[in-house]
Amino acid sequence: MVKSKMFFISATLPIILMGCSLKEGTFIQGDITGINKESGEMEIEIEAWTTVGNAGSSTELYEFEKKPNAKTIRVSNPKKYEEGQKVEVKVIKNYEEDVWDINRLKFEVEKVN
Repeated sequence: MVKSKMFFISATLPIILMGCSLKEGTFIQGDITGINKESGEMEIEIEAWTTVGNAGSSTELYEFEKKPNAKTIRVSNPKKYEEGQKVEVKVIKNYEEDVWDINRLKFEVEKVN
């Protein structure tokens, strides 16, 4: 009986932890269509927008999300990326106002395989 309880706990714990590890935020998936290695400006052709949040988060679309299918963002390490790469960009909003200001947003870019 004790062995079966231990097996059940050890089998379900990783599944529960995987479910809790979802990243919250707004994400852009797309391809890099242009990159300026000097200024850090990166143009991304957007394939998808994803917003992941808790049950109490707003489902309202922000003006930033209603823009065209391409977006130019500024990254701190442009030499890590090449044109044509698939990326996922996390949009970080570090201010209280309920407005998405492209000049105040920060972006974390990750390569997608």
